[in-house]
Amino acid sequence: MAGRFAQGWLKNILIIAIIVTVVSIAVDIWRNKDLTVSVAHHSVEKTINQHDVDWLTSSYQQPVILYLWATWCPSCRFVSPSINWLQQYQSDLNIKVFSIAIRSGDDRLLQAYMNSKEYRFPVINDQNGHISQQLGISVTPTILIVKNGKVFNSTTGVTTPIGLLARTVAAKYL
Repeated sequence: MAGRFAQGWLKNILIIAIIVTVVSIAVDIWRNKDLTVSVAHHSVEKTINQHDVDWLTSSYQQPVILYLWATWCPSCRFVSPSINWLQQYQSDLNIKVFSIAIRSGDDRLLQAYMNSKEYRFPVINDQNGHISQQLGISVTPTILIVKNGKVFNSTTGVTTPIGLLARTVAAKYL
């Protein structure tokens, strides 16, 4: 009897997860129908830890998750932990994770914020908004999946960890 009860719950959880994923993808498609992103104007940038980042060139070796966010963005507080989680498994997933913090203060303040949240993903400080402007990004958070030098997928606003993982896996195999 208990086994059937557990199976029923697992079945319901699986159905709910599938529905949430499908709805999330549908909302992303609708929300991003007018999003125009250009990776044509790209340069090598430095992280707040002074490491060179060439995310566009990296995208030819493996899909790159490029997370554009801000410390002052309420929605980013829900998405950043998922990006941090994904970054921890980037070797296993054969992806690279980079981020660009938009208008979030100087490097010292941004590093303090990263430390307080225990975020470990690499972050480029777009203190004046020039990088995000070149990319054509005006909404935070925005997640771009770049593959072979082109935007494979993009999403804005809150996204679920399941949706983010599904997009990442799709970028790897499609």
